[in-house]
Amino acid sequence: MFAIKYVLLSGALSMFVAAAVVLASDARKVMLQPESSSIRWRLFSRYVVIAVLLLLPGLSIVVVPSGTAGVRVSQISGTVGGTIYPGTHFVTPLVQHVETYNVRDQIYSTNAADVPKAQPTALKVYSKEGLPLGLGISVRYQLDPRRLPYKESNLPRPVETELLPTVVANAFRQTISGYMVRDVFSTRREEVRRAAADVITRRLASDGIVVKEVMLRDIDLPQEYAKGLEGLLVKAQENDRLSIEVEMKQKMVRTAELEAEADKVRQVKQSEGRAQSTVLDAKADATARRSSRSVT
Repeated sequence: MFAIKYVLLSGALSMFVAAAVVLASDARKVMLQPESSSIRWRLFSRYVVIAVLLLLPGLSIVVVPSGTAGVRVSQISGTVGGTIYPGTHFVTPLVQHVETYNVRDQIYSTNAADVPKAQPTALKVYSKEGLPLGLGISVRYQLDPRRLPYKESNLPRPVETELLPTVVANAFRQTISGYMVRDVFSTRREEVRRAAADVITRRLASDGIVVKEVMLRDIDLPQEYAKGLEGLLVKAQENDRLSIEVEMKQKMVRTAELEAEADKVRQVKQSEGRAQSTVLDAKADATARRSSRSVT
């Protein structure tokens, strides 16, 4: 249908050009020889009529590409209900046109910090203590094709720059304002992400935007807090190192104690063995003496 559309439009353009050439040529002759020349209005009209007959069918053909969907918009009645999907469609020429939308999965992202010449914008929020945090957020979403007429009539375009930034920023600002900084980047990070994701999903669903995933990629801590946290981590590592050394020494002491106890046990057993051997030798000597006496 693309070929037919462009053949019709090309033919219409050719006819309009031919009509313009005829009109210009005849007008020039009339200006040079007004008595013997005249404009060929019949030929001019014929070209114009043919051009219009080719143009109208060409303008009525609309091809919606794969991965997109469209909405008919009338110059008289506004948005026409119903979504048109990839393929060939027909509209009323000169009265209707088609607005197309990308219905593939899309990504909206923010940076945790201001990055020069970066495409995503930086997102700053404030914790319960009032400390600023930078968030790197990625939201994977898709426009609901069934709600395209509503979006065309009510929502600003494009949504990724007019609607999503405000909704995402407000959701995370409201959520993180109830958490301490240490909770946001450590133990309750996933809880914060889920809470904000629920708010974003519900808010955008009402506008026909399906949120498939909300990712909290990065958190930029306040500089002073980051330095303090780094000091705490160093101390924690030092404490862990000392604890390991103490544990190793305790193990060495315990090992030495066990070895000493084992030596004592071995010595006792050796003493008992020597005593038993002495007793057996004595018994053997006594038996030998009694035997010699009896023989005598």
